[in-house]
Amino acid sequence: MDTILIVFLLPVFFMLHELEEIIGIRLWLDKNGVELYNRFPRFKQIIRRLDSITTPVFTVIVAEEFILVSFCTFLSAYTGNWIAWYCCLMAFGLNLFVHIIQFLLWRRYIPAIVTSLCSFPYCIWAFRETYKFFIPCEQVGYALVGILFGALNLFVMHKIVAVSYTHLTLPTTP
Repeated sequence: MDTILIVFLLPVFFMLHELEEIIGIRLWLDKNGVELYNRFPRFKQIIRRLDSITTPVFTVIVAEEFILVSFCTFLSAYTGNWIAWYCCLMAFGLNLFVHIIQFLLWRRYIPAIVTSLCSFPYCIWAFRETYKFFIPCEQVGYALVGILFGALNLFVMHKIVAVSYTHLTLPTTP
């Protein structure tokens, strides 16, 4: 299979997955928030944080991540150096895996599961077609770098957007 096709499918699968979350997360949290608190008390702080995120705020976070994934994809395709793309692939694959685990724990629909189940095979296929570019210790190292960078980026974006959003003031109408 053509490596370029595999590489350029990453932003496509990423955005399809994120669109399912953008469209469904707010309604789903409004409907299931109380039960989430009751069933998973250890995660109250995370649930509370998620519950405070509006759709526009979530969309800004997704947009930044999409720009980052797209940049890494284009950079890798342009240079022929697949490290940045591979890091993004591994972070995305872990994200999908986490959603699958969440679905198994929740035992009902969550906004992200349909596209997680559709996108996870792409990640496996992409890995199988591109793993040969790296020796095993590089694969593990780059996967860790991608996952850590992805987690750090998500954390920073949540902080930036939360601070920015709390300082927004909307004009009042007389």
